[in-house]
Amino acid sequence: MFTGRPSGGQIPDTPACESARVTQIWAHRGARLIAPENTMAAYAAAIDSGADGIELDVHLTADGQVVCAHDAVLTGADGARVVLGDGTRDEVARLDVGTLAHGTHRVPLLGEVLDLVSATDTVLNIELKHGDAPYRGLERAVLDLVDAAGLADRVVHSSFNHLSLMELRTLAPGAQIAPLYVEALVEPWEYARRLGVAAMHPHAATLALPGVLEGFGRAGIAVRPWTVNDPATLATLYAAGVDAVITDDPAAAVAVRDSALGTAA
Repeated sequence: MFTGRPSGGQIPDTPACESARVTQIWAHRGARLIAPENTMAAYAAAIDSGADGIELDVHLTADGQVVCAHDAVLTGADGARVVLGDGTRDEVARLDVGTLAHGTHRVPLLGEVLDLVSATDTVLNIELKHGDAPYRGLERAVLDLVDAAGLADRVVHSSFNHLSLMELRTLAPGAQIAPLYVEALVEPWEYARRLGVAAMHPHAATLALPGVLEGFGRAGIAVRPWTVNDPATLATLYAAGVDAVITDDPAAAVAVRDSALGTAA
């Protein structure tokens, strides 16, 4: 079994063999079914939905500002297009990433999101995005913002670029990091051990392979699969005791969890 959410908004990262604690629910790009993804409205909606954490993506603008968006190239409602690594913060701020259904929304700064969660016990999962030409200085910029907000104990850094995570850990040895991966790995818990990490963020489908969950448990590696929306899969993962699930629909995930625990209103 794996640990669930401890009190005080801490990030679960130490599995326990006999645990009845509850799996955390992390909102993927915020509550993106309610508001445009990676916007302040989506993050606020995630908190209101009862999510334990928020997963978001960050890029670095040409003038060194950390902004929250999934794609490196954004197209606004009016057709305006900005390449985040080439545009300035002012250019990005003018972009409307809203929809007809949701109105105007802007690309937020990471610092704004840190301010939002600082008054809560919400965990923040910051995914560092890197394309073919990795952003130089993204790791340092993210760490500086997290440190300034005093939220290092409630932030986990993840990325598909594992070299980026190693660089981040070199800069901040105490930072909590969790590699993302999509394809099945041979004994991924051993890979985690070689990297010296306490948690992994696998694609949820890979956990259905025989022995994977058990291997993570024996190795003492926390597991937070993505992106889990199916109620039956959520129930299975809750029963398995994974540390957290990353989901597009945190409100529904909370309802499934509450039902499994017998705490539904």
